[in-house]
Parts: sequence; C-alpha cells; structure tokens
Amino acid sequence: MTSKQRADTREDDGVDWDAWIAERRAVFERGVSFNVHCGLVLEAAGRGWARMRMALRPEVMNPYGAAHGGSVATLIDSVAGTAVAAGTAPEDRIMGTIDMRVDYLERAAGSALVAEGRLVRAGKAIAVARVDVRDDRDCIVAIGTATYRLGEDWNRRNED
Repeated sequence: MTSKQRADTREDDGVDWDAWIAERRAVFERGVSFNVHCGLVLEAAGRGWARMRMALRPEVMNPYGAAHGGSVATLIDSVAGTAVAAGTAPEDRIMGTIDMRVDYLERAAGSALVAEGRLVRAGKAIAVARVDVRDDRDCIVAIGTATYRLGEDWNRRNED
C-alpha cells in the first residue's frame, strides 16, 4: 500500500489521526531531548504505519560526512515504535524496545533521511515493526526490524 493510499483510508478506522499525530509530536518531538537533538520529525501516521524525517545536520553525522550509524538506528527505532503505537491506538500499549536489527546498505546522500515503518504484528505482550530508510535520491540506505514489549502498566518491571 502506498503512502497516498494510506492517507486516503486512514480516516475510516475511527481514529482522529491528525489529533493523534499532534499529541504524539508534543511528547515525541518536544518532550524527548534526544529526539530534539537528532531533529526527528513525525511527518505522517495511520493505523499501523508511520513516516519520520531526520535532517542530515552535523549533530547526526560521522567524521567522514555520512549519517552516523547510531543516528540511523535512532530514526529506525523511533519510527518503528511510532508505527507500533499507531497500530495499537488509541491504547498505545508500547513499553519499550527489546530487540532491534539494522542493516546499513548505502551511505546517505542529500539533506535528510525519510523512514517509513509498518507494524508487522502485535500480540498481547510483543510487537514487531519493519522500517525502510531512504535518502534524498530515494535510495534505500538502511532497513531495520524492531521488537517492542507491550503492556498496560508503565511502572511495572519486566519480571513476568
């Protein structure tokens, strides 16, 4: 399904996605200092998918002029987590990342990276999302898979 098709069908599932995105931005883009430092921007989301952008600023680059692997991993983790949260909306049961794999395919070129993630599966306790990261040339520079712990009580430790 293309981004345009997602945008056309996202109102049909009973969630006010504009309000959900605005609420998520308030916490995610302004409330988490690391995300602010990296310049992550939530561009769009719908049931089980999300798209984010990260400007290729000096703060996210390595000494050789390429996007630092950690900044690419941060983008993947953030968009995957947002796709999971969107897939479990309005409950937003995500508790945290428990595993992540990143394959770096190309050096990024241009001024920004755009990552689109989709929920692969969400169960009672675990969710998995997959992400593609592209640069300004629309070249895929990385792919990632992330696994998240789901739950209801943010104060409970993972002791079960």
